Amino acid sequence: MSYQKHFTLIFTSLIFQLLFIHFAHAETPAQRIITLAPHLTEMVYSAGAGEKLVGVVNYSDYPAEAKSKPIVGSYNAINIERIVELKPDLVLSWRSGNRLQDYQRLEQLQQKLGFRLIESEINTLDDIPALIRQIGILAGSATKANAEAHELQTQLTQLRQQFATAKPVTVFYQIWNNPLITMGKNQFISQGIELCGGRNIFEDLGSLTGQVAVETVLIRDPEVILLGGTRAMQQDWLQTWQAFGTLQAVQNNTIFLLNNDLYQRSSARFIRALPALCAQIGQAR
Repeated sequence: MSYQKHFTLIFTSLIFQLLFIHFAHAETPAQRIITLAPHLTEMVYSAGAGEKLVGVVNYSDYPAEAKSKPIVGSYNAINIERIVELKPDLVLSWRSGNRLQDYQRLEQLQQKLGFRLIESEINTLDDIPALIRQIGILAGSATKANAEAHELQTQLTQLRQQFATAKPVTVFYQIWNNPLITMGKNQFISQGIELCGGRNIFEDLGSLTGQVAVETVLIRDPEVILLGGTRAMQQDWLQTWQAFGTLQAVQNNTIFLLNNDLYQRSSARFIRALPALCAQIGQAR
């Protein structure tokens, strides 16, 4: 046998072994999971793998059991050392929320410490059930995850059919007051509004969120105003808008105070809360 042939056989055998090891590892269900965003914590529970969570970030408060999990910092300031101490075999990260330097450090550590690092991002409403399915596969809870994802996908399909021909309603969603912050077309909340037959008056915003002027809101004159923020903040914001008596939303009493936990987290709860949002928007028709 020539040297070249011998080398080729050895190389091919080595590649096969490496691929086998890789896929065998990938198919091993995770036993120790850490999530780096509150919505990812919720998704792990939705996927039926909550008991495998060994670390979460601040504000991971749903379901109630999540409050007892060890904290590994906040979504934008990860405590890498704490993650190492907890010895995870799966870390779920949030692409647009976690700091790049934190993600890069975890990338450097994953091979050394032997955990899987999964980067996730919710770009569409359909990504929510899709990610729940993926977590179910990774955690070995696919049956529960698939059932949950199917239920959520069915609800999205039904709502799309229900409001496909509904009269459009113009909507302004307030995230913050000083400065006045709203969201663009590609934000998942905006997609929920659109699914309900609403039209975000700042769909032309060139970013997920951005600062806008009160005067622009008055000119675009939304039929519905949705207020984020805490309950205490919402009351102040409500009074601010009620002072502008020419606004359609003021005249029609269609300013609504939303539950932040439901509508500012891309989770199963968001999809289940959409019928209530659609009903509120529908009051302006």
